[in-house]
Amino acid sequence: MRNGQAGRSRVCLGRSVSLSDRQSFNNRPFVKKEKGQKMAFVVKPKAPTPAATVKDGTYPAAVTSIKQFVNTYGERVGFEFTILSGPFKGEKVLRSTAPQLTRQSKLAEVIEGITGRELTDKELQGGFDLDELLDAACNILVLQSRSKTGAVYSNVERVFQS
Repeated sequence: MRNGQAGRSRVCLGRSVSLSDRQSFNNRPFVKKEKGQKMAFVVKPKAPTPAATVKDGTYPAAVTSIKQFVNTYGERVGFEFTILSGPFKGEKVLRSTAPQLTRQSKLAEVIEGITGRELTDKELQGGFDLDELLDAACNILVLQSRSKTGAVYSNVERVFQS
């Protein structure tokens, strides 16, 4: 019994241990094991990622959401597309780009694909309101890709006017 802590318990490696069972080894707590008794230490594999649901192909879609986020590639703009018809109707797929808007950027490529026209110099210099793209109809080319960890996902490779 230490500091009046008898009767209290803690969980250690999946087993409930009373604090009175604890010992001190160079002022570090440890759990006393009975001779011949083994403690379970179970590791499990990472949960499998779901397989890509949308197969390779061109689909009519609408822009249903545009969000900014940060991932390992830095700041990103994510365009969520919802497929409008066919066997994958209602499925959502994502295309992300860097937030920099230049004539050669992937962001400009996506905007031009949705609007069906080139961006003007004024839009490139002054900016483009992405909210104008919400609910816009377009076509998307979906190709399955494999991540570095081996997971297969549906990737919006190209966006173009319907």
